[in-house]
Amino acid sequence: MHGLHSSSKDQITRLVENLFDKTALRFLGDHPKLKHKKIPLLGFEAGLGLAALFVQSMNNRWLNNIEQDVLKGLVDGSLSYIEVLKNKTSNDIIQKVDGLAREARISGEKIPESELNKAVQEELSKATSHLEMILSSESTKSRNLGMAMDITRAAAIDGERDPIVGFAVIRDDSTCEVCIKLNLMPDGVTPRLYRMSELSAGYYKRGDTKPSLLGNHPRCRCTPFNVPSDWGFTKDGHITFVSAGHDALEEQRKD
Repeated sequence: MHGLHSSSKDQITRLVENLFDKTALRFLGDHPKLKHKKIPLLGFEAGLGLAALFVQSMNNRWLNNIEQDVLKGLVDGSLSYIEVLKNKTSNDIIQKVDGLAREARISGEKIPESELNKAVQEELSKATSHLEMILSSESTKSRNLGMAMDITRAAAIDGERDPIVGFAVIRDDSTCEVCIKLNLMPDGVTPRLYRMSELSAGYYKRGDTKPSLLGNHPRCRCTPFNVPSDWGFTKDGHITFVSAGHDALEEQRKD
C-alpha cells in the first residue's frame, strides 16, 4: 500500500531543515554552507556563537593561521554533526508518518491528528535532546581548546615547550565522579597536575586514566589553566607563589 505522497515528504524535510538551520546559524554564524539558507533570527545577538567562544577563550586576541585553522575545523565539525542529526530526524519523522499513512489507507480512515502530532513531537523531542548534547559538547571543546592553545602560546614565549596544566573544578551536586578523580588530588581540593602532552586530545572514553582537553563529558565545566614554575597551591587549593625553583608537578608525584 502507498504511504506518504512525495510532496508531503518534501514538506516534512523542509520543516526539519528550517528548524535545524536556525540553530546552526545561531550557533555557528555565517558559515559558507548556510549562506543560501538565510533565516531571520529574532532576538539573535552577535558574538554568542562557537567562534566567539573560542576567541574569548584565547583572551580575545588576534588568531594566527594555525589557530584560525583550528577554529575552522571546530566550526566545520560542529556543522557536520548537526547535518547528520538533521537528516536522521527528517528520515525518522517521514518513516513514522509514512507508517501511519499506510495504516490509514488500509483501514480507509484518515490519520488521527493526535497520532500525527504525537509521532512528530516524539521525534522532534529526541532530536532536541541530541542537538542540545551536540551544542554542549562542541561548546566545551571550543572553550577548552581555545584555553589550551592560549596556555601553550604563553608558555612558549617563556621558553616552556610542555607546560604544566591543571583543571579548575566546580564542586557542587552536579560535579561528576570522573572529574573529581582525574582533575583533583585525593584531598578533593587541590587540582591534579599534568604536562600538556599527557592530556588526551580526543573525547574521553570510560576507563581513561588522563583527562581530556575536550572535557570529560559534554557538559563538563572543568577548564584548563597553567601552573608556572615556582607556583603551587594553598591548602584550600588556590594557586599561589611558593618559592623560586618550586615544581608543583614534581611535588605531587614525588611519593
